Amino acid sequence: MSSITYRDGRFLRDGAPMFFVGVEYQYYRDRRDAWAARLDQIAAAHANVICFYVPWRHHVVHDPGTGAVSYDFDGATLDSRDLRTFLSLCEERGLCMLAKPGPFVHSELNIGGLPDIASPSFNPGIEPCRVHDGRPLYWEYDHSLMPAPDDPGYDEAVRHWLAAVGEVLRPHAHPAGGIIAVQLNDETLYCTSNDAPWHFGYDAPSVRRFHAMLAGKYGSLAAYNAAHGTAHKSLSFVAPPRLDPSRPAAATPGEALALADWGEFQWRIRRDAYARYKGYLGIDLPCLTNFAGITPPIAENVPDMKEAPTKDSPPEYLPLYADWWLAQNRVDLDRDVYHYGMISWLGVAAYNVQDASSDPPADVGRNDVFHRYVATARRRRGVNVEENWGFSKLYHPLSKHPVICFFQTLASVAGGCTGYVVFTGVNHGYWPDDLDRVTRLQHPTFPDAAPIGEHGETGPMYDAMSLLNGWFAAEGAALLRAEPEIDCRLLSIPEWAAVSSWVPSDAHWAVPGHAVPRAGTGAIEPAVRVFNRTGVGYGIAELAALSATELAATPISAIRLAFFMAEADQRKLVDYVRGGGRLMACGEPPSLDDRMRLCTVLADFLATRPEGVVWGDPDMLADEAALVAALRRAGWSPRVTYPDGTCALVHRAPAAPAAPAAAADGADAGAGDDDLFVFFFEFARGGPNARTIEVHGRRLDLVTGPKTCGAVRVRGDRLVSWLVKGVNEYEGVAAEVRIRWAGGDEVVVQGDGSGSGSG
Repeated sequence: MSSITYRDGRFLRDGAPMFFVGVEYQYYRDRRDAWAARLDQIAAAHANVICFYVPWRHHVVHDPGTGAVSYDFDGATLDSRDLRTFLSLCEERGLCMLAKPGPFVHSELNIGGLPDIASPSFNPGIEPCRVHDGRPLYWEYDHSLMPAPDDPGYDEAVRHWLAAVGEVLRPHAHPAGGIIAVQLNDETLYCTSNDAPWHFGYDAPSVRRFHAMLAGKYGSLAAYNAAHGTAHKSLSFVAPPRLDPSRPAAATPGEALALADWGEFQWRIRRDAYARYKGYLGIDLPCLTNFAGITPPIAENVPDMKEAPTKDSPPEYLPLYADWWLAQNRVDLDRDVYHYGMISWLGVAAYNVQDASSDPPADVGRNDVFHRYVATARRRRGVNVEENWGFSKLYHPLSKHPVICFFQTLASVAGGCTGYVVFTGVNHGYWPDDLDRVTRLQHPTFPDAAPIGEHGETGPMYDAMSLLNGWFAAEGAALLRAEPEIDCRLLSIPEWAAVSSWVPSDAHWAVPGHAVPRAGTGAIEPAVRVFNRTGVGYGIAELAALSATELAATPISAIRLAFFMAEADQRKLVDYVRGGGRLMACGEPPSLDDRMRLCTVLADFLATRPEGVVWGDPDMLADEAALVAALRRAGWSPRVTYPDGTCALVHRAPAAPAAPAAAADGADAGAGDDDLFVFFFEFARGGPNARTIEVHGRRLDLVTGPKTCGAVRVRGDRLVSWLVKGVNEYEGVAAEVRIRWAGGDEVVVQGDGSGSGSG
């Protein structure tokens, strides 16, 4: 049996990179006698991983007499509960598996897949999760109360569930079986990975955890009071911050520190849940995550929805979403607990539609949705664990068109994802109301336009999935030997994001002598737009998590400074510049450390005007001309350029040396050159569009149609392989797509296609 491991954000089979081509199949929404046929269709479409939730509420069984809880994993009470058979069917076909046992799975299920015994709506012994104003948190699909994650009764029920399902999954865990990874939770706790910090954690069990965190962080009440300028008699009197637009979020450095404390708690409560649940499950496999993207709140078209996803946040606070994301998802600091992964619910990237209902604009403009896709993928290497294929009723009507799904999936890989999951591969149509009483009000199947129909029907969506999967099945290993080209690393300070999360404008800030710390808003978020538009390769990383070696690996780093920073981080930046790194900086040099004590290590260094620092005005990261000029002063020169209306992203890897015989007769003369993977995306509607992309001094000449996207693998002057989506089903166009590399090799693709050349 092959050995499958996980390292540096990617899977490896017997030490060689394995591109993760996943398809979600929700066995619990389909008949047992259909499973084998659907799995065969998925395998025929070049998938190598089957992904599936294991919903707690689907497998729980209550004794009608005593109310005792047991679990059905054999289909004794309902055929779709036969998890053991499903696992065996996957293994018989040589398919790997990603098992996702929750405890909360979302999947548009009642209570997000939690059983009634876990919800305060049905079990008053469990404390409900609460938002900042004391209201309980409801699940939007059926208006059930969500449990406080640290409620002892709920946590004990979770432990019991994960131990039980772990016993079923463990015999099928690699290397004995086909399960190569697990996913716990869904978008962290209750889908709050990109939610506002005032929407979670105000219930009594969570507040007790918050106070325990403060005790561990500060060590004593006296130290806490000294740092915050307070006079509390006990840490239990420290109140979590609450949203109040009528007053400034902070008027002293100590009040700003209190916001940073709450941001740290929001991060830790999620991190701790992952760690705790891993222990309960008891399976030693890579734990993947599915963080929602860096995006504003997007309302799904949920039938009879009772609660708005913004939870009554004032409109002026909604643009702070990038800070919410960076503050509570400290993925670099959590490398010892889980592996980063993303999901795609970011809007319609091909058409820059930023909600679930608007018509696509005539002019895409700067395409913020696409930029968010790439930025979320660039956050860290990992798998796109949920890419929307066919949710045109629940999500956006455009999602029924293959070009939409193909474009977005390719964008995530171009950004850096090491695999993807078609979510979902099948239109499922078999489930009881007790499992899901809402989505069928909208459409008889879940979803409505997946690649494989309820009874096995296939069409253009299946063909598009097969085309995409097939190319990555062939080229994925080579791609994973490459890395996205990184010219500049954007440095994140989560504590700044935690403070900024509460401050939509200067009117909400009153700390004398200090500007609002910005990490996402006004900093990383606008910078990634500039970088994507101008061909700058970039990464995003938390400064505190980077070792000196990791920091030095990228020659240029950029940061918008703020008035406080941990002394260790200040010294790390000083050492980075002294070691030859180039630091692009703007904002306010720190004068305090992370406990609001005087600390001017970095400010004193900057005052010497060191050669390795490029200084800009406070808005440098949001000003395209200023940012590009600063990059050039730091030594950057573009390796890839492309015209307005398109985007190209490049991955690069050293190619294998040419074989002696091939070198002797002159065949494959470019084999000694680097492998380049060039992903291209056309934003324009209509066509044909003549585009020229410059990559490392060579030309990629394209003729594209509306929203054409694709990828080429090139080596030297040779076009090794290509992938093209030239059919735009929404606009009713099958474009003739022309690709010419380095003035030589040329291919013409009529509509959709892939192929390989002599490279």
